[in-house]
Amino acid sequence: MLIRSLRSFLALNRYGTIVAAAEKVHLSQAAVSVQLKNMEDELDIPLFVRTKRSLEFTSAGRQLVPLAEKMVSIYEEMKALKGDGPIGGFLSLGVINSALGGVLPQLLKEMTSQNPGLEIKIVAGISGELGMQVNRGTLDMAIVTEPPQRIPTNLSVHYLYSEPFALLTPADLPYQDIATAFKSSTPYIAFERSTWAGQLIDEFLMKHGVMTKPSMELNALDAIAALVRQGLGISIVPLIRGASWQESPNLNIVRLPNFERPVSLITRTTNEQDALTALLLSSFKSADWT
Repeated sequence: MLIRSLRSFLALNRYGTIVAAAEKVHLSQAAVSVQLKNMEDELDIPLFVRTKRSLEFTSAGRQLVPLAEKMVSIYEEMKALKGDGPIGGFLSLGVINSALGGVLPQLLKEMTSQNPGLEIKIVAGISGELGMQVNRGTLDMAIVTEPPQRIPTNLSVHYLYSEPFALLTPADLPYQDIATAFKSSTPYIAFERSTWAGQLIDEFLMKHGVMTKPSMELNALDAIAALVRQGLGISIVPLIRGASWQESPNLNIVRLPNFERPVSLITRTTNEQDALTALLLSSFKSADWT
C-alpha cells in the first residue's frame, strides 16, 4: 500500500470531504478517489459508505485511522534517519486540561516551527484516562501529572517539570498559611477530588490536620481562580506554568512549602526512543518559558 494513499485517507478523515482532502495532499479529486478505492480493494474491506453527496467512514474505516497514522509516522521516522531534516507524519498527543492554555501553545510552536509537515492531534483529558489510552495504543504519548510510581510498568516516564501547589484567597482576605485560612468561616472551593491533584490536596490537608467540607468542587483552574477573585471562597490549586490567571491583582497566592506535583511525558516503553518522543522532549527544553 502506497504512503500517499494513506495520506489521502487520513486527509479525508481530518477534513471531511474529497475536495478538502485533495487540496491538502495536492492531488486532483479524481486521483484521491482512485487511491481510496484502491485501498478498499487491496484490503478487501469496505472502508466507506458512498452516497451521491458524501463519503462516510464505516466502522472498519474508523478503526483503520490510528493504524494509518502509525504507518505514516513510521515512514516519516525512516526518512528522518538520513540526518537532521524535518520530521513529518502524525502524532496523537494527550494533554491534561490544565496544560492546554499553559505549556501546550509554546510547546506546539516549538515543535512545528522546524517541522511544518508534522500533524498533531491533541486529546485533552485527565491524567488517568490519558495514561490508559497510551497504554492501549490509542494515543502515542501524553503529558500527565500522575506520580511515576503509579505508572504501569510497560510505560516510560520522561520528567518535564514540577508545579507547586498554592493557597488561593481573595486579595482582601490575605491569609498567609493553611491553619489560619481554614479556621476562618470562608467557604472552601475544592479542586476535583477524583483527580490525582485533588487526591494530593486531600492528603496534604489531612496531614496538616485540616478537616473541611467543600462548598464547591471543580476541575477547572480558571473557574476556581475566578470564584476566589469574587470572594466566594478559598482554594488550594497547582500553579500551572504559563497560566495567565496567576497575574490577577485580585488574588492572594501563597505557595505551600514542600508541596508540588511532577508533570511528565509518558510513552509506551517500546517507543521511548522514537523520533517523535525525542522531538517533543528537545522542543520542551528549547522553548522559551520566560
